[in-house]
Amino acid sequence: MPRDIPAFPKPCQTRKKPPAVRTLKDGKEQCNLLCKEGRDEYERRKRVMWERQERVCCLAVFLAYCPGKLNWADASFEHEVPRGMGGGSRDDRTEIDGKWHNGVSHWKCNSEKGSRRIAFNDFHNAKG
Repeated sequence: MPRDIPAFPKPCQTRKKPPAVRTLKDGKEQCNLLCKEGRDEYERRKRVMWERQERVCCLAVFLAYCPGKLNWADASFEHEVPRGMGGGSRDDRTEIDGKWHNGVSHWKCNSEKGSRRIAFNDFHNAKG
């Protein structure tokens, strides 16, 4: 019998690695920020949104103090449905049925906006 596999492994030796992205029953997706793969996927999604928005803050039209142009270093994941407004669990998807969902903003704009619901993707989705 090989010595490297114990007959009765400890719980930490039998745990499966958590998935990088978890899909909830209602279809929402959440990146697992506790593991490297989940953080990498979160950053990848953030970059996809940054490029589709042509490197402009998604809140530029709605906040008077927003400079508009968005550098990658200042980019923050902006959830369309804030947790404080009925979004108890976040949704990290970038698109739903081909329509834009979520966006990236300056971390300062994201912070100043707080829990207010701003439908920043409605304009793009209406253009079609």
